[in-house]
Amino acid sequence: MAQPTVRTPPKSRNQIETALVSTPVTSTRAAQRARFETIYQLHYGVLWAYARRRVESAADADDVAAQTWLTIWRRIEVLPQANELPWCYGVARRCLANHRRSTTRRLRLAAAVATERALDPLGTTSYDADTVDEVHQRGAPARQLRLALSRLSDDDQEILRLAAWEQLSHAEIAIVIETSTPNVAVRLHRAKQRLATALQDLKDAGHIAATTPIAEPKGTQ
Repeated sequence: MAQPTVRTPPKSRNQIETALVSTPVTSTRAAQRARFETIYQLHYGVLWAYARRRVESAADADDVAAQTWLTIWRRIEVLPQANELPWCYGVARRCLANHRRSTTRRLRLAAAVATERALDPLGTTSYDADTVDEVHQRGAPARQLRLALSRLSDDDQEILRLAAWEQLSHAEIAIVIETSTPNVAVRLHRAKQRLATALQDLKDAGHIAATTPIAEPKGTQ
């Protein structure tokens, strides 16, 4: 299946540059900035793709990515030396949650205004914060898998995406969602069972022809 367009770091990053230049220059801060620039160039694309798979548009992904990197810079002092990418995914996950709350509020306001004007242009539209454009999954067509995923809890959906889309190991997922590696193994197993059940229910209802198990993450350590 097609993947989100590869995104390179933007030339203009006003918020981040403002934060960088407003910080007093010391030898420690200079080293931190050098490290930030290194991981920014290295991981910008994968964090942008993480956001893009979970939001409505590329512009939304740009917003989430910008807030993610701004937060990473502000917390650069606690960025771990090992497993830095899963830690960054954790930051992106929280920024994405903030973005979704903001989007939901905007949509509710728009719906209220439309109702007052008796226009109700949003009345027949379903705005799902977890809507995605692509599903990195061999087998089940994207529409069918999206429908099955939508029947799961937010926590189940996210752990499945981290395993199938981001291809994170159990240990890396544990860092992202702030839990233990054994707990990830249990939660992922149960989420996959619930996804299989949802796919089977859709099959029984005549929505799909077959079920396909979700891919295993890249290792379990």
